[in-house]
This record gives sequence, structure tokens and C-alpha cells, in this order.
Amino acid sequence: MARGQFAAYLNGNAKKMSPDVVSLVEELIYPDDIFYCNSFEEGAAAAKTIIERGYPTVFTGGGDGTAVNLINDMWAAAGGERSAIPTVGLLSFGTGNAMAGMVSSGSPLKDLKSYVANPSMDTVTIGMVESEGHLFPFGGLGVDAQILSDYISVKQGLGSGVLKPIFQTVGGYFFAFFGLTAPRHISNVLTGRNTVVRITNLGRSSWKVVGDGAPGQEYKPGELLYEGTFTMLMTGTCPYYGYGMKVMPFADLRSDAFQLRLVQMSPGRIVANLGPVWKGTYRDPELHDFYCSEVRVELSSPSPYQRGGDLVGDSTELVFRHVPNVVRLLRFI
Repeated sequence: MARGQFAAYLNGNAKKMSPDVVSLVEELIYPDDIFYCNSFEEGAAAAKTIIERGYPTVFTGGGDGTAVNLINDMWAAAGGERSAIPTVGLLSFGTGNAMAGMVSSGSPLKDLKSYVANPSMDTVTIGMVESEGHLFPFGGLGVDAQILSDYISVKQGLGSGVLKPIFQTVGGYFFAFFGLTAPRHISNVLTGRNTVVRITNLGRSSWKVVGDGAPGQEYKPGELLYEGTFTMLMTGTCPYYGYGMKVMPFADLRSDAFQLRLVQMSPGRIVANLGPVWKGTYRDPELHDFYCSEVRVELSSPSPYQRGGDLVGDSTELVFRHVPNVVRLLRFI
């Protein structure tokens, strides 16, 4: 592979990243084309250099957070000029790897070796959701983000030593859910401390999703999509939430909209139907799905918020807007 043909952007904090892995990557990519980042500042500087050098392809070594941060930093460095942003190859060195699930990425080093041996430009172009100036392929409020917050707390408190391998897998999320998130949600329900959400359509017409993805009821600009209590709210253009969990099965069906999923179901009912929920085949009157271009979400009390698998903090009001054709992703065969 010629020097400068593609770059690698490696997250030094990624779950599977190690000196041995870096050495193997260096056998396939020239060292000058490898950007090894341990902080947001290093990542932003690397993205700027990647744009300035004009690499046609960049591989990310990390999870969803690594890819999302790189895409945002490249978008900023390129001034939103899509043609200046290289094709992104997602190497699944992270924990959940939701975005990698869209392009059939498996073993990261195998994917990279396969591409080097037989370069191709089989790509899929994806849009993203934008909120507060940040692009992301999936995000959520309520129990969705609370699980992530509890997982981080549990991992910091218990996920070390002999327990560390458990908390670096999906088992850590289940531990956080059953140990902290679900009991808290039940307590809030019993004491009447449920948060009320109000969702207003701001953009073009939104549509209620029916069946297996067909547009149903239309909502004009300014109309109310939903108001009431909720368990979680998810939005995105990526169907997956990591570990192959297809919680937004309609997210990538339209190029002009993102999926918004409002969940009223209790955590207990979600767990009871976890199999079809995981596969994206579960349907329920308390699952409300919409195709949207822009919405305002207002909450009666602060709720945890995550985007791209990274916890942002508590929010009471957010605007979500669809941005089409943000980046091309390599599709590994």
C-alpha cells in the first residue's frame, strides 16, 4: 500500500488496543499515517491533519465514541464540506461497536488485512442526527442513558481486578441495569416521580411508523408527536446499539429522516421480551416509532442523555435535526 493512501486513527483507551495490536497495524500502515490519540485534544489535532493531507480513507481503531468524535472533528476541520471528508473504515476495537454492525465489521485486524490485500470502495453513505452542534448516529434519554450512567459508576467502583473482564462485556450493562437502573425506575413509578416528555415536530412532515417500516399518520410542522410519561427515548440513523442489539430497526430505511423511538414499556416488560427486542422484531402498542427531520424534546425534569454511546449529562430540552449524507463507511465483505 502506497504511503499516504489511507490513515489509521487509533484510540489508546479502546478496550482491545494494546502495544501488540499497534505493532500489527504498523505492519500494514506506514507509521507516519497512524494517529495514536489519548485525549480529545490529540484527536482534534489528528483530524485536522487528516483533512489537510487529503487521505481518501481513514480507519478508526476504537468503538463508537472514537468514530463519532473523529467524524465530528473532521466535519469541523472541513467546514462541513462533505467531499473533503475521507471514507471511514470502522475497526471494532471498542466495546459495543454499534456502527460497525452496519457494515459487517468483525475481527478488526482481519478486516484491515483483507482491505490491504484487496482494496475496494464498497461503501454505504449515512446521515446523522445533530443536536447542540454535535453529530451522532444514535442517542437517547431516560432509562437508555441511565443504564450507561450506572454502568460507568459500577465499572469505576467494582469493575477492577478479577471483575474487570466481566465489566468490559455486555454483562457489565446487565449488572448495572438489574442492580441500579431498574430498581430506581420502579421507585420513581411508585412515588409518582415520572418524567413527562413532550415531542414537537419542527421540520418537514413527520410520520408514524407502522408495520415493518411503512409511513402511517402524518404530523405537520408544529404538531405534537407525543406527550406523556416515558421509559426511554431513542433517536438515530443507526439501527444498532452495540453487541448486535437492533433497537431502532427503521433507523436506516430512509435517507431523508432519522428514527425516533418513544418507549412507554416498563423495564420488566422489555426484559421479558428481550429476545425479539434485541433482534428488532418486537412490536407493541407502547412502542411509538416516527420518521423525523427535526423535533424538539422537552422534559418536565432533568433526564440523563447519551449520544453515540457517550454520556453527556442531564438535559431538559433538546432539538434533534437530521443531517443527510454525512460520511461514507467502508463495507467489509
